[in-house]
Amino acid sequence: MRTFKVNAAESNTHAKTRKIGARLRRAALGAAAVSAMLAAGGTALADYALGVAAYNKGEVEQAIDIWKRGADFDVQSKKILGDIYSRNEDELKRVLRQPTDIVQEDNVDALVWYTLAAFHPFTGYKAPSAEERNAQILADGRLRTIRGRMSTADVKKAEKRVSSVFEAGSPFEIYTLGTMYQQGAGVSKDNTKALQMFQLAKERGVGEASADFERLEPLMSPKEVKLALERATDWQPPLPNEHKGKTPQQKELERLKKELEELKLEEALEAVVDIDVVLIQRALRALGFYQGSLDNKVGPETRAAIRRFQYSQVRSNTQMTADEKEARKTGELSARQTVSLFREAAKKEHPMSQYVYGVMHARGIGVAQDGAAAVKWLGKAAGEDLAIAHYALGVLYRDGSTGLNEITPDKAQAAFHFSNADSLGYSQAGKELRKLKFEDPRYVD
Repeated sequence: MRTFKVNAAESNTHAKTRKIGARLRRAALGAAAVSAMLAAGGTALADYALGVAAYNKGEVEQAIDIWKRGADFDVQSKKILGDIYSRNEDELKRVLRQPTDIVQEDNVDALVWYTLAAFHPFTGYKAPSAEERNAQILADGRLRTIRGRMSTADVKKAEKRVSSVFEAGSPFEIYTLGTMYQQGAGVSKDNTKALQMFQLAKERGVGEASADFERLEPLMSPKEVKLALERATDWQPPLPNEHKGKTPQQKELERLKKELEELKLEEALEAVVDIDVVLIQRALRALGFYQGSLDNKVGPETRAAIRRFQYSQVRSNTQMTADEKEARKTGELSARQTVSLFREAAKKEHPMSQYVYGVMHARGIGVAQDGAAAVKWLGKAAGEDLAIAHYALGVLYRDGSTGLNEITPDKAQAAFHFSNADSLGYSQAGKELRKLKFEDPRYVD
């Protein structure tokens, strides 16, 4: 058997490295441009304008990132994000020159951003400009329309996110959330939550919160007041975004891990043996692609069968054109296609393919080395009295395995499978069985 080669693997790896480096350089340049503009402008308006400029250059993801990062202090960034996610074409076409349907519509995101814009607290920095006030008014006017598109469950999901944003904000933002709960504006009316927020805000020095607390408390039952105060005592501010879910560092580690796993897979594919053609012919026959003789030759009939198999792998792929699908019909199996062929034939209960696929898992050839998967597929083939599968199981249990789901050496199981293989006519199994007896006869009757 000859080792299956993967052409130009090394050059492909270098090409990938160059592309990754280019992406990192572009990201660094983008970050530098953002920093320069912020240093020059120093206002929330710079974020909004910078986002518009990036979008109009076709840098959509960068624009959305800029708006999201500037949204804490910028009502216009919040409002345009609502426009983006709700596909508010009339508003978007006023400022954006690129197509406005690039970002997928998401009414939950739209409602979140419009609500945050509609209740944006201007207290704390400068008096709002006419443009900022106008953005707040327009966002508020969109709330009813967006809610009308959504299910009750999605509205509640958006309200929960809005509440988390305000609770994680300044004392005045917590107070603002209290007024929203009291009025049923932006979130569902809830006097208990309102009183809880007023209590939290007044503890943090917001004078208006004390007055609103005193006005609301007499309107509530003693049970509701008690619950609100208990919740205020037990309240913990939501974690900031960087502590929610996976951190950027975790995401980067996962990305790198995925790349390394892909490289390991490519190395494993290089170890896929150039399997005897007769085994490939048997697998193709099991799948209904080959009706010729098992002559162990790659002739016209075999190549035609391989083309049929290759086409079957992409036939239902809606992302590929007809020409792209035709291009896959080369008549020569790649390493990945060889693995796929035996996997598909094994699933069709073809014993010899089950044996080959089991050996692939036992040795980590083209697939992850996995002892449990090896036992599964070799066991299926052995169940059909395939002698060589019994022999392979004997070796596996005699030596054990490494990798995933390791198999612990078990001489009793090894003896069982060597004995079965021997009785089915596989002479090498008898030799291994005698060696096993000689080494430790207690395990063999």
